[in-house]
Amino acid sequence: MSRSLVALAAVETRMALRSPLLWVLTLLTVAGRTVITWQEMPNWSIATVDTATSALVIGAGAMLAANLATLRDRRADAEELTAPLPVRPQTRTLAILFACPLVSMAYAVIAMGAQMAGMLVDSRPIGHFDPQELLAGTALVGLMAALGVAGARWIPNLFAAPVCILLFFWFLLQFPQSWLLPVVPYLKLAIDPVRPPAWHLIYVIALALTAATVALLRHGRPLGLLLPSAASAVAVVVAGVLTLHSPAAAAAAYSGDLRKTTRSVTAGADHCETFGTTKYCAFPSYAGWIPLWRDAVEPVVAAVPVKFRHQLPDVTQRAETGIFAPAVTSRNVLTSTSWGRNGAERSSRRTLAAQMAAAATGFPWGTQRGAGPTGCDARGQARTIVALWLIGQTEEPLPAFSTSSSIRTDSGETVDREVPQSDLGAVDYGQAEVAYAHQLMAQPDTRDRIWAHWATLTAPATTIDQALPLLHLDRIAAAETPKGTTCD
Repeated sequence: MSRSLVALAAVETRMALRSPLLWVLTLLTVAGRTVITWQEMPNWSIATVDTATSALVIGAGAMLAANLATLRDRRADAEELTAPLPVRPQTRTLAILFACPLVSMAYAVIAMGAQMAGMLVDSRPIGHFDPQELLAGTALVGLMAALGVAGARWIPNLFAAPVCILLFFWFLLQFPQSWLLPVVPYLKLAIDPVRPPAWHLIYVIALALTAATVALLRHGRPLGLLLPSAASAVAVVVAGVLTLHSPAAAAAAYSGDLRKTTRSVTAGADHCETFGTTKYCAFPSYAGWIPLWRDAVEPVVAAVPVKFRHQLPDVTQRAETGIFAPAVTSRNVLTSTSWGRNGAERSSRRTLAAQMAAAATGFPWGTQRGAGPTGCDARGQARTIVALWLIGQTEEPLPAFSTSSSIRTDSGETVDREVPQSDLGAVDYGQAEVAYAHQLMAQPDTRDRIWAHWATLTAPATTIDQALPLLHLDRIAAAETPKGTTCD
């Protein structure tokens, strides 16, 4: 390696390190991903893929920075000034090919490390951590930087890099499940996803070397680059073929088929653990979250009379897509493939506890949809305050609210209606029920009085006025008149 190449590479490295495009996009990537993931418990099987995909932002900056650095030769008659110099144009290209990809990949490593560190805060990660995904994201940034250099050498105009970036993202959107892309962001499922092995990483590295070779070919000397060109082309073809035909790629394609609606939402949730009278079933890679579910559900179960606990449903994890079969929803409280953290876990705990509380008191439950798409009204019912008190064993119950939803009528017409939303699903109630539930939570002997009159208090026909003397509660508010269909 000549002294001039080393000197130029050092200069280009210092300039790339100071590139505002790179460090600003790195900060934006870290900040954006941190905000998005801050309140979501990480699943490494998905988080590593999403983190690698986020490197596209830094890669776009790397392509622009490398392109501008390469075009420096053509600015303001620079070609006339550099022509007499002993440093040849290919040496300057080599220096940029060394500096820009290397610095850009270093920024990507920093960004990915910061993202992964943020996901560890107040966290219980699950899933398979695959460093190959992160390495592929790093190689992706190097590839985009090399493409920026190649584009500047063969199309020496400022529009080349932006057009190349647009084409890059267009291919990702048009062919999101093709393993011939440098990064595959969408071919994944939350249920034990599988991805191709290291062959895809080798494929991305080979693409980057091919782009660098193409940039150098612009300076002639095809015989000297014949061997590197052939080697990189063969590496691209071999690694691409091995990626497409790897067992993991076939398994990933099969996982993609599992999105079809003929599949039950709980299919595959066969890792089960039983604690007391409740069985918890999770997808195998999510078994680490069962203690979180127990912490949310067991206080509710413990507040139900012992002789009624055997009637309570099990807790089963569900996928985001599939069929809610009646046999599933009638026997199970369903929890999703996400769980909150850094404050958002309270909502996750409340939602799961509310389903068990609804099941214990006879409200619709299972999918948290309440009584059908239009919901029902539980104002004035004694079991409403019992259900809210049960929720309060885990998290403080919240007032109900309404959201606008499009409902298809029996005649096929679509109309907008206000659908109730609450801790109990599409079950409406008023401020009076919440106030009485808080009053129950403040009294030390509430459990004994509720257990003594459980059957009466959970009967749909029992009103709050009838329950007040049984619970030794003071009348603090009058129950509102139901505004919708009464919950049966």
